[in-house]
Amino acid sequence: MSELKTITVKFFDSSGKYVVNLSVKSKYKGSSKENLQKTNSHGLFVFQASPNRTIEILVQPPNQQSYTVFKTINSSVISSEDNPIRIQLPKTIDEYKQSNRSSTNKGIVSTLFKVVDSNGKVMVNFPIQSRPKGKGNSPDKYTNNQGIVEVLSSANRDIEVLVLTSTDQFQLKFSGNSGNGIKQPILLKLNEPYDSFKGVTLIKVLDKSGQRYAVNDVDVEMIFNNNQKKNLKVKNGQLKLINWVGQKIKLTILKPDGTPLDSVSFMVRRVKEEFIDLQLSVDILNGRTATNDPNIPRRIEDSISGEIISLSFFKEVYGSRKLFWKEGMNGKPTQNTTPEQFVLALNKGLLKYKMTDKLMLCHFLAQIYHECDHFYTLIEYASGRDYDISTFPPSVCDIPKSRACRRRKQIIKEGNTTPGDGPKYRGRGLIQLTWKSAYILYKNYSGLDVVTNPDLLCNDLFHAVESAVWAFNEFKNADNLVRKGYSDLNGTYTDSHHLQVVDKVSRRINGGTVGLAERESLFLKILREVEKRNGFK
Repeated sequence: MSELKTITVKFFDSSGKYVVNLSVKSKYKGSSKENLQKTNSHGLFVFQASPNRTIEILVQPPNQQSYTVFKTINSSVISSEDNPIRIQLPKTIDEYKQSNRSSTNKGIVSTLFKVVDSNGKVMVNFPIQSRPKGKGNSPDKYTNNQGIVEVLSSANRDIEVLVLTSTDQFQLKFSGNSGNGIKQPILLKLNEPYDSFKGVTLIKVLDKSGQRYAVNDVDVEMIFNNNQKKNLKVKNGQLKLINWVGQKIKLTILKPDGTPLDSVSFMVRRVKEEFIDLQLSVDILNGRTATNDPNIPRRIEDSISGEIISLSFFKEVYGSRKLFWKEGMNGKPTQNTTPEQFVLALNKGLLKYKMTDKLMLCHFLAQIYHECDHFYTLIEYASGRDYDISTFPPSVCDIPKSRACRRRKQIIKEGNTTPGDGPKYRGRGLIQLTWKSAYILYKNYSGLDVVTNPDLLCNDLFHAVESAVWAFNEFKNADNLVRKGYSDLNGTYTDSHHLQVVDKVSRRINGGTVGLAERESLFLKILREVEKRNGFK
């Protein structure tokens, strides 16, 4: 057995004073077992751990309701009483003790942050995430041209801000209280220089139905940072760009005579490879533009290839029938999808987002089956009138506590403020995206304009899959519940343990317990098939 390592941590408040009797704990990352202590009379927290393990150190300052991860370390780090690991709190202990939660202002306040790299360079259009302390992350927010980003929260709320790293992970950079709002930007200095955030984007040219068609060696004009221009060529329907996170890019496809055909604007959001579809006004039947030029001589193969889930696995769990054939799907390109077609799109989405861990994938597969009514539909059966502002005029709030008044307020909050928005933004995709606010969030994340054309989520199999992965991982943060439920996403657990996690994930995805029994039984069915095959193949 390896010799345990002794780790010494010393805590200071923002004034530089060491903090005694502070509630602290340590745990191996991903483990539920915790070592709970108080700092000693010298502000020290001393504990032991196995070598070369990732350790999270959590703190609960006075008057704070929960513990927050303040530092993550490797257990083999060298430390001692004379040379401890230092952790500094964002406020003085007196400020923590004086915080009066009973007098919290119920309004929304603004806290400003300024992001710079390790050399002090302002980071423009740089992604951050924020959250109430201990809660799930918000969708990405982006800094402005001055590197400043606004975080809105309740007054006197403990908030955390995370910044992107060059490994495409978000790292905690700020933990503090919003107070009554902070207008002077709080500086967030990254641990890496700007050059570490070089990103790769793969552009794929599609016809107007979303199929992979392209012109060989077509000319492309690229404009980046609003004024710098570069001419490129698309080879085999693909174009690989090297840019930096935060750069805004406009690509324009040119006809053979040099006149512009179609363009797409996007922003580089991550370091690792991103995929952008440039959809042309090309007829799928004859492979020509509306004016019959340029010719589209052949279909290209999608660059995302591979298999996580085999066709035989899918058919064993879900059957061999055609999919998406019920009411509402009539006339749509995805109507009567075969399992063969669906498994191709499903694997592309799972590969793109690297959703390969056994238990994460089992939960995802159980949820999508119920959410789209057993793969019968990619669009909500209801008309969407119940989400429409015209159905709930201002007069419904003559009775303020009525269901109709509550619904009107929800409709306004979710952005369905124009008559017709209810039907337009009803549920679509495998995990049915509902409300204009959700469509806007997904557009901002993916670059796919589902706000203008919501039917992209039910007319294209890959978009239906991709939006579901986003909803599961980003919008609903269900992946966090799965990670919290298991110390090892490829480990073995009892059925009762699994069903506890299914319950939590189902409530997060659905907002309640609708279909919980089916989600539970399907999860176990999928898991049994995985165990029998030793995987999803």
